[in-house]
Amino acid sequence: METRLEVRLREPNPLFTRWLERWLREAERRQQRSQHKLRQALEALKSYPLPLYSGRDCAVLRGFGGTLCQLIDEELRQHRGATAETQPAAAATAQYEQQVQQVVKAVQEKQLQKAKKCPAKKPTKKAQLEQAAAEERERVVEMLPGSFEVLLLVDTQETSGKNKRVLDQTRSYLQSLGAEHEVRRLTVGDFLWIARDADGSELVLPYIVERKRMDDLASSVRDGRFHEQKHRLRQCGLPHVIYLIEDYGDNEQLGLPLDSLLQALANARLQSGIQVVRTENHYRSMCYLAGMGRALHQLFLSKSLHSVDRAALGVPSASCLTDRRMGLLKFRALYEDSAKNAQLTVREVFVQQLLQLHSLSMDRALAIVERYPTPRLLLDAYASCGEPEQARRLLAGLTCGALERPLGEKLSQCLYDFYGSEFR
Repeated sequence: METRLEVRLREPNPLFTRWLERWLREAERRQQRSQHKLRQALEALKSYPLPLYSGRDCAVLRGFGGTLCQLIDEELRQHRGATAETQPAAAATAQYEQQVQQVVKAVQEKQLQKAKKCPAKKPTKKAQLEQAAAEERERVVEMLPGSFEVLLLVDTQETSGKNKRVLDQTRSYLQSLGAEHEVRRLTVGDFLWIARDADGSELVLPYIVERKRMDDLASSVRDGRFHEQKHRLRQCGLPHVIYLIEDYGDNEQLGLPLDSLLQALANARLQSGIQVVRTENHYRSMCYLAGMGRALHQLFLSKSLHSVDRAALGVPSASCLTDRRMGLLKFRALYEDSAKNAQLTVREVFVQQLLQLHSLSMDRALAIVERYPTPRLLLDAYASCGEPEQARRLLAGLTCGALERPLGEKLSQCLYDFYGSEFR
């Protein structure tokens, strides 16, 4: 068992603490509203165990908004020339680093002595599986031209209807059309194509299809799933996203006006770069998939394929598709990375949260997150505004999308009312 030792300085940031105490006293004497935020920032600074070197570093602490961080940087510039002021912080930093080095050396010596006494333990079955999975993800897959087959993967939810008495015709249609396919669970999309060689290695071709009937599209637009699905499809790593939209009878009684649905599809095509294909019915959709599978077979069969990670994937252009060699994602990597329960960053969770608000499109959400990557930074920006009316207009001038249109005062006020409200 490893030994953990902790070193804490009694006062890691004496200079910043002294400034905050002075500003707090002045704010209390003048009865200014900023005293509450200063008191909060001072408490956070005193409980932070590490030295901070600038106002920008303080932004990680609660209560430190942009204005307060700038004030600290200005004070720091004024005192930088005075050695009497900088020596305490430098001495504290040197003392802290020396203590850390001593602790690291002591822990390393203790672990080395313990390793000599105790034989290495056999890894658990779970650890062995995790190591094998990591090695498999690192293994480079190479497929020579003609050494693989192109196969359509169908999500399990596409093979049976919601009503168990009426089986979905997806599989029977594909069989009648001679489309080579396999049913398995997909974590993103409804259909995609893989290249599989004799060893069982699988690489994903850069196309993914999401099938929706018009009534399902209306339901997903109403409850916000439409925006969330677009975001997950764009983030999965496959550059060519296709929405396969089926008519629902005469497209009446959909729950939303047909014009609204067509506008949502147009926005997906123009703003998100998603290709939209409309078909008359389910059979025509399967005909489209079968035809596309044959075209991909002809396009990729003469290529040399190899596995790459998402960072090296890029977006293949029309000229890239004519290359003899192409890098593709492994199916297992796509499956694991696109799972809904995969670990998300705060930025990604913030985007998904914003997409649940009315009239917040993907471009608008991304513009907000680009300026304020976390909800805490947005709340601090609101707190630094002098008046509530100024805070309501904080995001109004933020430009969004390719046309760089402003977010507008109405949406800016809506966001302030949402994040500025206290839920009890």
